[in-house]
Amino acid sequence: MSGPRELLVYEFGPDAEYEGRLVGALERIEGEASSRVLDGVFVGVDAESGALEAIDLRSGGPSQAVARLLTFRLDPSARRRATERALGDSGSVPAATLRELAGALEPGGALVALLVERVESDELDAAVSHSGGWALGASSVEAASLAEIAPELATLVSSRRRS
Repeated sequence: MSGPRELLVYEFGPDAEYEGRLVGALERIEGEASSRVLDGVFVGVDAESGALEAIDLRSGGPSQAVARLLTFRLDPSARRRATERALGDSGSVPAATLRELAGALEPGGALVALLVERVESDELDAAVSHSGGWALGASSVEAASLAEIAPELATLVSSRRRS
């Protein structure tokens, strides 16, 4: 591993207003030479249908993650395609884990889990807070992907929801 890695997990309620804040913070992280997002997943539950919506931020490389996240947010057909990919064999996080994460959310809620290297999370924390979200947890990990720590991620989310 080339630097300290941290798992950052944030939750958003049904009234969250993203307005590009999260995407902007991720873009700034990717713009810093000493920090990077190694892996990430956004999971939500549609308020009306209760359907799981997810996007794997690892596929396609970090430079494309910001654009794909914006498209996911704004385009329902892109959201469906991203969800199918995330739940398919090529997803970074096992489909069962994505379903478990979605099961811990209320309708209209969402969460983002990021595996980051050398990131000061203050700006990301502020973007999440201004969007109507909150931190569920942050922990140092020795993993190169979210798939490696999927059980720990699911446990973190389900235990925080009960408290």
